[in-house]
Amino acid sequence: MTWNPITDPCDYIKLSDVKSPGLADVSGASSVRRWDEREGFGISGAFSVFKGRGLAHFSVKLRLYSVEDWDGWDAFKPIVDKLPTRRGGTGKDSGVLDIWHPLLETLDIKAVAAAEVMQPEQTDSGEWTIEIKFLEFRYPKIALAKPDAAAATPVDPVEEQIIKPLIKQLQGLSDEQ
Repeated sequence: MTWNPITDPCDYIKLSDVKSPGLADVSGASSVRRWDEREGFGISGAFSVFKGRGLAHFSVKLRLYSVEDWDGWDAFKPIVDKLPTRRGGTGKDSGVLDIWHPLLETLDIKAVAAAEVMQPEQTDSGEWTIEIKFLEFRYPKIALAKPDAAAATPVDPVEEQIIKPLIKQLQGLSDEQ
C-alpha cells in the first residue's frame, strides 16, 4: 500500500518515537544513487559504473503557531540537541535517531543524525519556523560482484582464508540491522 497525501495527510514526524510539535514539512529527501563516470584517455565518450546508494541529506521545517507548539518544541528540542558521545553505529549515545514520516518511509529512510538545528525564524504572518537538517544513517551493504565477462575465477588462498570470513562477518552485521 502506498501513501496518499490527499486522503491521509501527515503534518508531523516521529523522531525516536516522539511526535514533532507544530506542523512539519519534510523537504529534499531522496534516494541517492552514486555513479562513477569513466572516460578513456584520448577517446570520445565514457561509461558509467554504479557505486551504490549514497546517504540522503534533507531537512524538516517545524512551523510553530501557538503556546502549545512552543511548549512541544521545548520538550522535543533535547532529542535533536543531544550530541553523540561515541563514534559510529547505532544505539545509546551514537547520535543516530529513528525517524518516521510517510515520505521518508517510501524512500526507505529509517534512521538519521541531526546535522544542524537552525535558529527559530519568524515570518511576517507571525509563524515561527525551525529547520532541522538531517543526514541519513544506513549501514553499508556488501556489493561485491565478479565482472560479467569473467568465466572462471582462480582460487586465491588469501581470499579463502582471510577475506571470505571477513566478508561473511560483515554481512552478518549488516543483516542484523
